Amino acid sequence: MDNTESFALHKMETGTCIRAFPTNRPKMTVPKQVAFAEDSKVVVGGSDHGVLYVFDRRSGSRLDVLRHASEGLVQTITVMRPLYTPIWP
Repeated sequence: MDNTESFALHKMETGTCIRAFPTNRPKMTVPKQVAFAEDSKVVVGGSDHGVLYVFDRRSGSRLDVLRHASEGLVQTITVMRPLYTPIWP
């Protein structure tokens, strides 16, 4: 992770950058956290401008952008599986 216009995924053994996930330009220099979801198929990351980004890990394509009511820092991210499956369609 860095404070450029993207999140970066690196190989643990070598530190080689595998893929960048483009985001908007940051307003301030702060570490941004990411989380892996859906069996590590999805990368979810916050921003300092009120947006949460959802990316496909393999292709790098942006799957969704979730906006917070304020335009402030989205620092902490938690992803989890649902505890139950809804019975309605």
